[in-house]
Amino acid sequence: MPSPSLSGIMPFRILWVAARTQIRIARRNIENIFPLLTIPLQALVSLAILVHSGRSDLASFALVASLLMTVGQMSFFDGSEILAQDRNHQILELAVASPTPYSRPLIARILVLTAMGAAGFVESWLIARIVFGIHVVVYHPILFLVTGSFTVFAGAATALITTAVFCLTRTTRTYQNAISGPLYLLSGVLVPIPFLPAVLRPLSRFIYLFWSADLLRDSMRPGIPESVLPRLSAILVLGLLGGAVGAWLLRRMLNNLKRDGTLGLS
Repeated sequence: MPSPSLSGIMPFRILWVAARTQIRIARRNIENIFPLLTIPLQALVSLAILVHSGRSDLASFALVASLLMTVGQMSFFDGSEILAQDRNHQILELAVASPTPYSRPLIARILVLTAMGAAGFVESWLIARIVFGIHVVVYHPILFLVTGSFTVFAGAATALITTAVFCLTRTTRTYQNAISGPLYLLSGVLVPIPFLPAVLRPLSRFIYLFWSADLLRDSMRPGIPESVLPRLSAILVLGLLGGAVGAWLLRRMLNNLKRDGTLGLS
């Protein structure tokens, strides 16, 4: 029986090994970083529209949208993709049979890929700078970094929900492409919340992306941001809630697959 000190260290070791393993997998599988190659290019279209309409002052909105869409796509896309790959390669049975809940190494692997999504902002910033000559200033870098870190965590944790639901279907790619758009629309990433129908606006506050977009935009304004702690807390709480619900759903879904004898079927 392991000592109490080793018992406390083991979960962190498992997370570290899972994260390191996913980095190695991502080096060989371009699908894991595919959003980094595609979504930031949407910033090119958004910035072109803003520049030609005389609203280059709103470039920060395009960069924030690109960042959140890349982070969101990396989490929602790669979360279900990891499970689908484990299932296709007959790894899922071994992972589920281990004493450690599958959700723990899974969220560590998703977290690694979601953190890579932050590169989407760098790519978009370079596009704005080099292509359009727009220099977007981050006036509050600490707020930007903290909000970005909280967003990465919330995205990885929330991805457990979509991963759990998608593990029962054989058409994962279809649902991956369908889930992102509505979330970006409802959270105000694509269009401002006031442009949404009045009946949908209250739903925005239950999506972590709404609070992330609000804070990231404030970090690029010269004025002093207000109510920072409550908004950061909203991202953290929604992330923790999403992770708890996702872990519960994933356990239920995997139990259903084990009961049906289809755990390793692709």
